[in-house]
Amino acid sequence: MQRHSSLTRATVAPAMILAAAVTSAAASPVPPAADGMIRAGLRDLHDGLYDRAETSFRQAARAVPGDPGPKLFIAFDLWWRILEDPADQSRDRPFLEAIQEAVVAGDHLLQETPDDVRVRTTVGTAHILRSQVEGLRHNFFKASQEARRGKKSLEAVLAADSGYKDALFGLGAYNYYTEKIPGLARGLLFMPHGDADLGLRQLKTLAQSDSYFSTDALLLLALICASRDEQCYGDSLAHLTQALRRSPGSPLILGTIAGLRTRLMDYPAAIEGFEKALAAASGSGEERARQRRILSLYLADALVADWRLARAADVLRDVGDADGLPGRDRQTLERVAREIALKRGEPPGLLPAPAPGGSGSAGADPPVRNASGTAATPLVPLGERVHAALRAHEAGRDIEALSILQAAAGDRPQHPLPRILAGRLLFLAGNDAGAAREMAAARERATDPPPWMAGSIELYLGLAESHLGHHAAAREHFQAASQVKRFRSVERALLELQEGSPPHGRCSSSAGREGERAGASGTRP
Repeated sequence: MQRHSSLTRATVAPAMILAAAVTSAAASPVPPAADGMIRAGLRDLHDGLYDRAETSFRQAARAVPGDPGPKLFIAFDLWWRILEDPADQSRDRPFLEAIQEAVVAGDHLLQETPDDVRVRTTVGTAHILRSQVEGLRHNFFKASQEARRGKKSLEAVLAADSGYKDALFGLGAYNYYTEKIPGLARGLLFMPHGDADLGLRQLKTLAQSDSYFSTDALLLLALICASRDEQCYGDSLAHLTQALRRSPGSPLILGTIAGLRTRLMDYPAAIEGFEKALAAASGSGEERARQRRILSLYLADALVADWRLARAADVLRDVGDADGLPGRDRQTLERVAREIALKRGEPPGLLPAPAPGGSGSAGADPPVRNASGTAATPLVPLGERVHAALRAHEAGRDIEALSILQAAAGDRPQHPLPRILAGRLLFLAGNDAGAAREMAAARERATDPPPWMAGSIELYLGLAESHLGHHAAAREHFQAASQVKRFRSVERALLELQEGSPPHGRCSSSAGREGERAGASGTRP
């Protein structure tokens, strides 16, 4: 029983969450009196302005009080907030109340006009949306019941009107994600089998149409293509770029593109993307301020990944403390702050503890003594060496930067940090043999390294060995990097392991391949 529970939590809940993430937007047409308000609310949702969106949806509900559509969009707004911070369950009750109101209103109308595809789509969508939240709260049997009801309603819509795009959207999501649920779990939950290929075809058809919600299909396709299952990162970027053309200046889409660039190790492009997202999120109000805070956090993440430590620290100060941040963002804040300290060589208390005998990966500098045992001249603090090397690199004086790092490595022969930075600078300069040598030396000295260190060492080793033509060794390093948990750029390792062939190729396209090349361009100037 315990094994089944862990299996369910690891596979069923994410599948339901992702499926509902897009199906929830499927009920697009509403009575004309409410249409403009719903569209205004959806534009605000795409911008992350949840309070403004909810205000528009509630105005629409007052304009057509007996219609289920606006009530569904009220629930949709609450769903986004639940997904943003799943640990906060204060919105569960108003969400479920809005869903219930949508279902009751829809069922009432269907008693009078059972062939109304719009209303039936709304009811089916409401069931699937609720299934997501029930799955998130580990109420899996209830979640499966709601999903079955939703699927049945949406299939009835297509049976009556095969060209009704909104039902196609929901079924595409259902078909793709339910195939990801293991057969045993799906059987125990009485979930009908999905068809991932069919689901993707349905979503692509919708994305290429002029339907109002074709943008939502693009966003879902971007999510799917960038997943571990598909690994079609160029296609994800292509879908996001197209979505941005339809929603120009959306901070959420700009930030999502920048986040994917970070995952692909294209840190300069990620930094530029987050800066654009921050500019787009200008304006007054609590929601904009909160949005800028989150974008600033992930800008700092990209900056520290690119060793722009001073600016990363400045941006992180703008973020402030962890109060008010969702759980996952609080973890990111702690991780970024720790990485800045580690890369600066300070404070010692945040570095990995040295192994017995003084051979650890990092720690406080040991007392320096000369041959007679008396105290020698104190070492130059490692942080000063790193700062001087980075300043020289930024000024184009790489020979000076490498000399500074060589001195730091001589002072601290068991510390990996000078060798990691030297290896990175050599790689960026095109010296793959030197980069591999320094990264291998850092790897030997890194005892229990944090994710950024372990992943970066393996990834740079893999890239350098690949450029040197040592493909078997490169694959070993890429495989090791892909297995580092919480490494920000693990997707770059997965991309390199593909060697041009994604696992399934279901998302792959010529535009996607161009996007992948662009996404990988930041590793070498």
